[in-house]
Amino acid sequence: MKKLSLLVFSLTIIIAAASCSKVENASGMEGFTGIQTEAGDSAPAGTKLLILNEGAYPNASTLDVLNFSDGKLYADIFKQANPSEKQGLGNTGNDLEIIGNTIWLTMNASDEIIVLNAFNYKLIASISIDSPRSIITDGKYAYVTSYSGAVYGGSTPVLGMLYRINTSDYTFTQVQVGFQPDGLAILDGKLYVANSGGFNAIHDNRVSVINLESFQWDKDIVLPVTNLNMMRAASGKVWVSTYGESTWTQDGDTWIQSVSAPMALVSVSPDGTSNVIPGVHADKITANNGIIYAIGNDKEMTGGYDTCLYKVDSATSKVETVHFSGTDLARVGYPYCILVNPDNGEIIIADANFKGDSTLWCFTKDYKYKWSVTTGVGTGHLLMYRM
Repeated sequence: MKKLSLLVFSLTIIIAAASCSKVENASGMEGFTGIQTEAGDSAPAGTKLLILNEGAYPNASTLDVLNFSDGKLYADIFKQANPSEKQGLGNTGNDLEIIGNTIWLTMNASDEIIVLNAFNYKLIASISIDSPRSIITDGKYAYVTSYSGAVYGGSTPVLGMLYRINTSDYTFTQVQVGFQPDGLAILDGKLYVANSGGFNAIHDNRVSVINLESFQWDKDIVLPVTNLNMMRAASGKVWVSTYGESTWTQDGDTWIQSVSAPMALVSVSPDGTSNVIPGVHADKITANNGIIYAIGNDKEMTGGYDTCLYKVDSATSKVETVHFSGTDLARVGYPYCILVNPDNGEIIIADANFKGDSTLWCFTKDYKYKWSVTTGVGTGHLLMYRM
């Protein structure tokens, strides 16, 4: 696969990108091979669910598509649409975004961003960038966090970067942020960056705030928790999850985790004030209709396992805790990401397996099982779109 460098880009590729973004057919699935599922009535016709599978490194990541128009799952759509790209999609897909008529995928271990046509999944461009993580858009630009060449356990900590990439010609600017930046959120003309510092001996606890108009650093907001992860915006605040703090020791063939600080959910106001939501132990989050949905282990501090879905009202911070045990949610073995269908409130959870196929589970808003489909290795990122 040819790469498009952030420093030197080809006019030929730019022209090709413009032409590839045109609609070639109504559904984009003609000629692809799919497997029938029971998911067809979960969304209006024309809706598709992108399923990014991280893979088991160094195996390549894959992208599946669940097409609600015909109820079929199209596995490894990149390979189906781009058979000449022998190298495949790349390694360790970390995030994805729809921008106009294109799909942008951050491939962390491959040090590149893949841009695809959102209708026929043809490759448009490959953009070289060190360790890209999360991506978000304001329509004109793609904003991408980058670990910027940081090495785990390195003797000299390396600050991360936030890239602003023009979606029409791939020109870019960048601004320095905190250590190993991950999640992103946009709120009232500001871009918020969750810095993890996960590669350092001491983890980061800052949210970097960037002025979108000037694309310059505005301030850092220091939180009472460290190792920041995902981020969403709702009810005039940004919501940040954390990985928590733990150490691992080995006893024979068994690894033992000692948790020193729990996973957490924090609301952050534009004025810099923050509030750790009591009782929420979660690192995987999404947002829908003013509710923050978070998944975590309610017994992590006592060494037990009690997988829970926390529903947090973003206006009041009131928490509803739903224990997987005793409900249909207990079908999920290793919840790795969550998405809520905006059309009907159905809850979609990826049950990730990094040694074989994963499973995508769908539950009603009352936590009743509705359908499931088999997906690729290490299913970790979901995005629903309609065109």
